[in-house]
Amino acid sequence: MKRKLTALLCTGILCAGILTTGCGGSVNGGSNSNNADSGSPDAAQESYDMMMEEAESDMAADDSMDLREGSGEAALNGSTASTVKSQNQKLIFTYHYSVETKEFDSFYEKISKKTEQIGGYVENSETDGSASDGINRYAALTLRIPADQMQQMLSLLDSDSNVTYQSRSSENVTLQYVDMESHLKALRIEQKTLLELMEKADKLEDVIALQSQLTQIRYEIESYESQLRMYDNLVEYSTLYLNITEVDRTTTIASSKTSFFEEISNKFSDNLYAVGQWLRAAAIWLISSLPILLPLAVAILIAALLIKKTPIRNRKRRNGFLPDDMPAPDTEKPDADDTTD
Repeated sequence: MKRKLTALLCTGILCAGILTTGCGGSVNGGSNSNNADSGSPDAAQESYDMMMEEAESDMAADDSMDLREGSGEAALNGSTASTVKSQNQKLIFTYHYSVETKEFDSFYEKISKKTEQIGGYVENSETDGSASDGINRYAALTLRIPADQMQQMLSLLDSDSNVTYQSRSSENVTLQYVDMESHLKALRIEQKTLLELMEKADKLEDVIALQSQLTQIRYEIESYESQLRMYDNLVEYSTLYLNITEVDRTTTIASSKTSFFEEISNKFSDNLYAVGQWLRAAAIWLISSLPILLPLAVAILIAALLIKKTPIRNRKRRNGFLPDDMPAPDTEKPDADDTTD
């Protein structure tokens, strides 16, 4: 911190000296061209850029030194310092849960009320299926829950539903956050200095150049502030991706305490239930499709009978295999006398 204050103090003194020299050179009529160049806003800007680079490097070195000192103190002071350090960490937690429930409406209502009660909100919600049509419903929710209240929501899922899948991931963004804060501080110092130079500039081209730099710096400041707000939101509110499936029979989930034969029995029961559900669905489809299947079956039967009664030769003549003037063969058997002659 001492190096930061020294750098900022030196920057202010040098800028004031340069501006004072520039004003004196303009009053004396510009007798010395070197003095006039060093007192111009362009020269002041060049000197300012060099000083800002040095100040920024000093602040980055100080920040890294502070982090190293904080790590050393945490290692020396034991559990108390470790607790303080963990509180300063920027951790983003993400949860993925898939659950089953037999009471979709009441469970969905519980989730909504609990989210509002603990200070969270629903970021995205999608539902599918209809109870009136006999189709099991499905919901995909994206919930933003305060990080310190997430355990309450997870406890509700474990107690009021059958959890079929769960996972948790975390991302440490502390270094990115500290780096953005350092850049933001340097940009604000640079903005302040440019504003002071702009107030004392007397040439239009210098004012335009300084204004262009200020615009760019303001854009970068807003960008860094936006990213920091995004990180703050992600750290403060953990994200829970929740998939809810309505079922008539919950799936048996094997645990580490489940024996080999118990797991076989559970799988056999689940597969037997699945086959029964398939047969049930097939029977429902077949019965519900009878108004279409019966007329179609009757039409196919009539067509088959007509084709069977039609003589083969007539069918061949109709299909173009025999000429129309060819007489039909005499199917009568010859008499015995004709055979003798």
